[in-house]
Amino acid sequence: MEDIRDYSLLAHNTFGIDARCQRFIEYASVEEACRVARILRESDLPFFVVGKGSNLLLTHNYDGIVVHSAIRGSNIVEITEMPYNDIYVRYGSGVVWDDVVAESVAKGWHGAENLSLIPGEVGASAVQNIGAYGVEAKDLIFEVEAVDIATGEVVVIDSDDCGYSYRQSRFKHEWKDKFLITHVTYRFSRLFLPLTTATSVRPLLQKA
Repeated sequence: MEDIRDYSLLAHNTFGIDARCQRFIEYASVEEACRVARILRESDLPFFVVGKGSNLLLTHNYDGIVVHSAIRGSNIVEITEMPYNDIYVRYGSGVVWDDVVAESVAKGWHGAENLSLIPGEVGASAVQNIGAYGVEAKDLIFEVEAVDIATGEVVVIDSDDCGYSYRQSRFKHEWKDKFLITHVTYRFSRLFLPLTTATSVRPLLQKA
């Protein structure tokens, strides 16, 4: 776990602004995320969680704690057969989102193609419900794993409970600053069904 005082956020915002925070903490495992949650509970300082910082405009130094996930890696959770031929893959919240797309395309896991080149990380995909060309992260997200900051408990949240809508989720509203996301499991299809309109292919599959 990284825990650094008077830290430059230059590498954590795409505007390239050299603002500083009072304290920067980076967790690289679920256990470390639990430790960070305890620090946040016991600290009097404000905090916010940052990813790649593509939607972050820093106008001054931040007198608080900035938290970042460095949980990397992925693993296949489940593979299903007909009629859907789905594959469920679990990624660390600190994995770069475009790396997820690149890997899925290379391995024939379909569904994320339209979301190529979107900046950010896996954790942010679950918070922001990123989207492009008729596809949104919610179409792929199966479940989100996180640490509840108030209790330190590890929780698993079904995508249906995340309140996803266009560029929105409960993580941006009533759940803001409530969780440290550690992993996201996505459901890809092993069948190539290109989406060239704004209509999702998943309901079509379910009706088949």
